[in-house]
Amino acid sequence: MKKYKIYLYTAISFLAFYVILSLVFIPSISKQSMSFLLENEIKSGKQKAKQIAFLTEEALKNSDKKEVSKAIQKAIEDVENETLFISIVDWSGNIISYPDITQVGLKNTKEGTLVSNIKQTISGEELYSFIKNYKLEGNQPFTSEIIHLNPIPNSDWIVTVHINIKNTFSKLNTFKSGLYTTFIILGLLILVFLLTLLRFVSSYYQSIIEEKSIRIEDGVLNLSKLNASLESYQKSVTSLAEAKTEVEQRISEKEDDIKEAPKKRLLTYIRNELMPVAIEDISYIYVENTITYIVRNDGKRYTANDSLDQIYSSLDSKLFFRANRQIIVSIYAIDKVIKYGNSSLKIETKPKSEIDIVIGKNKASTFKQWLDL
Repeated sequence: MKKYKIYLYTAISFLAFYVILSLVFIPSISKQSMSFLLENEIKSGKQKAKQIAFLTEEALKNSDKKEVSKAIQKAIEDVENETLFISIVDWSGNIISYPDITQVGLKNTKEGTLVSNIKQTISGEELYSFIKNYKLEGNQPFTSEIIHLNPIPNSDWIVTVHINIKNTFSKLNTFKSGLYTTFIILGLLILVFLLTLLRFVSSYYQSIIEEKSIRIEDGVLNLSKLNASLESYQKSVTSLAEAKTEVEQRISEKEDDIKEAPKKRLLTYIRNELMPVAIEDISYIYVENTITYIVRNDGKRYTANDSLDQIYSSLDSKLFFRANRQIIVSIYAIDKVIKYGNSSLKIETKPKSEIDIVIGKNKASTFKQWLDL
């Protein structure tokens, strides 16, 4: 369920960001693109007007105006539905040739054209702004605006370039629709890729977490077994205490037959006073700053002159374990064994040890064997 929530939140966040991005950039992209396209249309119209002006100038040298106007009318007739079309007017505004033949002979009384006698052409950006804000009337077959004027030399005629507003407006809307459609498809593709990548990454990390969980569970199980064995071993050692005492007595009686029996007490010092400490009262023994300390079960601490190696060699290996080079711990003092790092173990004692009792990975198996695992 949590995975689906992550996917849902990711999808919602991405869509919100993408919608905001689209609303900010699509109008700008649309404006730049359409302005560029309209600029090309204007250049094309100017080129056509220049050619017609040149051809008309040459024709007027050899023919009268009526014949020339008829030829032009025949060439441009019925093209008003194209994006760009040409017409001829005189300086007084009378229409000489026009795609719609019914307009020929009429006076061009249209106001508010984009160009004037002063400004003979406009830019693509200006034309885009004009078309965008233009209010079309649905009943009109077409609506046009003059975007360029090209006077014909040695005559009173002017070549005018018109743009079909309705046709251009339709192209603008089609372009915007296509742009939005492209953005939507691209957004969906990016979203699918993002969710697929998220699924792959989450699956990868989930497998890592599961592996770690299995290791932790195995470690906990092993530690449980270790602590159970510790408790069992402590009980067995306690139950064998009397038998051990009897054996020790027999060993002491036969000192000639054996090399050396474990000590029953260690000699320690408190200040300058010599103090024997019974083995069963010792919790742990450790070295710090070259001084050997013996800690009893009641927490009292004594010092000893012997090294840790000398003391360990005289102790019962069933009751004491050399955890590391710094400390020896009694079986009776061990309260809990916990996992420490990857393969090491940590012992907690009663009373609590003043230093950490850590069994390295090299000694961990020996410690388990000591506990009879």
